[in-house]
Amino acid sequence: MVEYLFALLNDRLRPRWRRVLLFGGIGALVLGLLGAMLSSRPDAWTPFLSLVWRPVHAVSPPQRERPLPDRLREFNLTVGRVRWELAPGRVVDAYAYNGQIPGPVLRAVEGDTVRVSVTNTLTEPTTIHWHGVAVPAGMDGVPELSQAPIPPGGSFTYEFVATPAGTRWYHAHVNEQAQQGHGLAGALIVEPRHTEGPQPDREYVLVMGQWAAVTGTGRIATPTLGRSGDMDGMMGGGMGNMMVKASAPVSADAFTINGKTYPSTPALTVRQGERVRLRLINAGTTDTQAFALAGHKLRLTHSDGNPLARPVDAGAVTLGVGERADVEFVAVHPGRWQLRGLMPGHADHGLAIDVVYAGHEGDPVRGFSPGATLRPATYADFTGPTHLALPDRTYELTLSGGMMGSTAWTINGRSYPQTEPLIVRRGERVRLKLFNMSMVDHPMHLHGHTFQIVGIGGRPVNGPLKDTLTLHPMEQYEIEFVANNPGRWLFHCHNLVHMDGGLMAEIQYR
Repeated sequence: MVEYLFALLNDRLRPRWRRVLLFGGIGALVLGLLGAMLSSRPDAWTPFLSLVWRPVHAVSPPQRERPLPDRLREFNLTVGRVRWELAPGRVVDAYAYNGQIPGPVLRAVEGDTVRVSVTNTLTEPTTIHWHGVAVPAGMDGVPELSQAPIPPGGSFTYEFVATPAGTRWYHAHVNEQAQQGHGLAGALIVEPRHTEGPQPDREYVLVMGQWAAVTGTGRIATPTLGRSGDMDGMMGGGMGNMMVKASAPVSADAFTINGKTYPSTPALTVRQGERVRLRLINAGTTDTQAFALAGHKLRLTHSDGNPLARPVDAGAVTLGVGERADVEFVAVHPGRWQLRGLMPGHADHGLAIDVVYAGHEGDPVRGFSPGATLRPATYADFTGPTHLALPDRTYELTLSGGMMGSTAWTINGRSYPQTEPLIVRRGERVRLKLFNMSMVDHPMHLHGHTFQIVGIGGRPVNGPLKDTLTLHPMEQYEIEFVANNPGRWLFHCHNLVHMDGGLMAEIQYR
């Protein structure tokens, strides 16, 4: 009977109505499939919308790709106190993750879910901030702003999607001068999901620390080089001279690379012909740092973990506190060479490490030629994506303070928490015009977002993507970010003395 009715309908209906029913059925099937996809995976509609609508953003929003089930990366960190040897005979009371300084290198692939279980064995609270990572606001580690501090004896589990790819790092965000400044920092490396072109033959991660009021005995010895590392002699013109004027007297008793002072820093071994990548992280407390490798040219490929549109060949690389740089060199000059901090006093206080070619372990250390001039790379050399759109909202921020010995640092004349919040709405492109009216460097860091440098000294540029920008005295920059990560976020100077003195403001979504 049913077959008879279908045959009758098929015979009686006109051809065009049969087509209507056919395509209608197909449409219903497609809609049903889409509905099922949306109910199980809310982000599944993105590829379809992208076919008809492609917004232009100078700064790409964080990828919210749902990771595969086998893409969970789990880590355990225990926060505690240790006695740490910076150099033979020089032992300090320190903080540590898993009993080591710096903390263990955590590695994930872009899009992985990262789960970090933290146990606090201190007698004081602590948190962890994931510097440069687009974490949800509740995972950002700012006490009382994004999470309650982890109490003594307590624990907390951080969970976030590893994005964007690049050299990131993690550090304490409670009592920062003591906790971060005495050991609580480590590298987080987010590998890209897909890589293009040949990769380096060898890689090293270097986390620089800065120590004040250390205890113990022993003097940090440094080899005799042609010059002492004075920036006036080694870095010629422009930014080099500016950094000399901006740098205050050395405000640390010791500098470390991966927890050790020179010459106790373990040498970096390479083989002739290799292309070597160094991931440099300034995890210090106050000082801008600068580095050069004797006998070799450095090629800077990433700033703050984000790839430059074009790599930059540089005699020296500068890093404000919190900044990172990926640099490469080709091992073409066999011997034992020194990678050295160039700012006055830094190398003399331990900021150096040797690069040793296999088979040349017994060679004497070779440094820079007398009178060598090294040009540092500047932000003006860095290129990023084409900047096309105008901002939806603009704020002008003047950074100042520290006058006549004052410990107060201000944004538009106010110290945090009295600074005006920067109100944004989701999806807006926000421009910050920054002007440093003080006589010291301010490495300004934005939590939870990536920004682009779009103006230098009033001149529009297609600058790099970053999360930390160092303004030298009297410099002016314009940066933009897309408000794509709702919450309350800090924008602050990563010089920890300036931050404690109030050089902070909040980004608040409305």
